[in-house]
Amino acid sequence: MSQSSDFENVAKTTKTYEVIGKSGRSYIFFFFSDNSVCAAKKVASFNRAAARLDFNIATKNAIHDCGIDIGGATYQEGRALLKQLEG
Repeated sequence: MSQSSDFENVAKTTKTYEVIGKSGRSYIFFFFSDNSVCAAKKVASFNRAAARLDFNIATKNAIHDCGIDIGGATYQEGRALLKQLEG
């Protein structure tokens, strides 16, 4: 399998949300079927693209910026954020 088809298979079962944090930063959250979560920060693009994604951020800090801080592991706080988004 190629990396492209691997990505496509994972993407089909991933929930993706754009969330604006308390700081005003815009994050893209990826919630995976195994309960893991990762976040990217949207960064302005200076070409014809609408935005770039910066994955060099701490997912837990992004979750906290979006109002979830229950003191659990990253995946637990990610699930709490997802529940809030879907609620």
